[in-house]
Amino acid sequence: MSPLAAGAWCWHDAYYAGRWSLLDQPAGAAAAGLAAIECNDFMLPPPRLSRLRQPLLRLLPGAPPELWRYSRASLRRLRAEAQAHGVRVLAWAVNSDLTVPGRHWPAQQLYLRCGLAAARLLAAPLLRVTLGGRAETPRGRDALIARRLAALVQASPAAVTLENHWGVSTDIARHLELFDAAAAALPARLRSRFGCCFDPGNVPEGPERPRWWRELARRANHFHLKTTAFDAAGDETGLPHAAIFDLLAEAGYRGAVTVEYAGQGDPLDGLRQSVRLWQRLRDNKR
Repeated sequence: MSPLAAGAWCWHDAYYAGRWSLLDQPAGAAAAGLAAIECNDFMLPPPRLSRLRQPLLRLLPGAPPELWRYSRASLRRLRAEAQAHGVRVLAWAVNSDLTVPGRHWPAQQLYLRCGLAAARLLAAPLLRVTLGGRAETPRGRDALIARRLAALVQASPAAVTLENHWGVSTDIARHLELFDAAAAALPARLRSRFGCCFDPGNVPEGPERPRWWRELARRANHFHLKTTAFDAAGDETGLPHAAIFDLLAEAGYRGAVTVEYAGQGDPLDGLRQSVRLWQRLRDNKR
């Protein structure tokens, strides 16, 4: 499984404290010995004229909260930082909401176009998307959600990876049904450019959890190595990563992996421990 990327979420504490943005991510990844990053768009720095852009864009019905952060200047600075540190952007992550009502869809489409343009500018081979909505979103919208998802895959310059990321996706059975419906609607030539972003930590706990992990692994074209804390032996204490890697091996997964360190400690230390865990688990499968 390769390459290994540093996820922006590793720096979540510093971001929410106002000390960090995506422009800092290439340097942080390089310091951890990694040459790829996955970027979450909501962590872009405030662009020029933010005090004007933010309220104006909020006038759009249903405007996503990330939309005002997009600027070509910020994306070019991110690209320059990545080049300066020998790091490539593996994935561009947008918090798409394909469940919105029709009156909010134009704003969502504008947001998605910004995400597609960012992936193109940064030469990101993966666009990570989400279904959005809430667990209570009516099932009557599912056919529309699947059509919107299939259209997004067809419009994307990058391969699309759909993360099981709360909202509608809290119900993993429904998440998989929507994924499969969108995949079935795609032309055969595009189906290889669409897969699941398998995040085991986002699957609700319960007796069905291993089953859903297996089903997500079977459809995966991306994987989130989610870590929080480590014991003295270097094993992660929150998830059974050895068993999860068995499922990935069973599925024949050879795609990219993003480290998402979600702990409260030093992100570089968490990243390095996560890399060592990944290397050990990978080597055990050889």
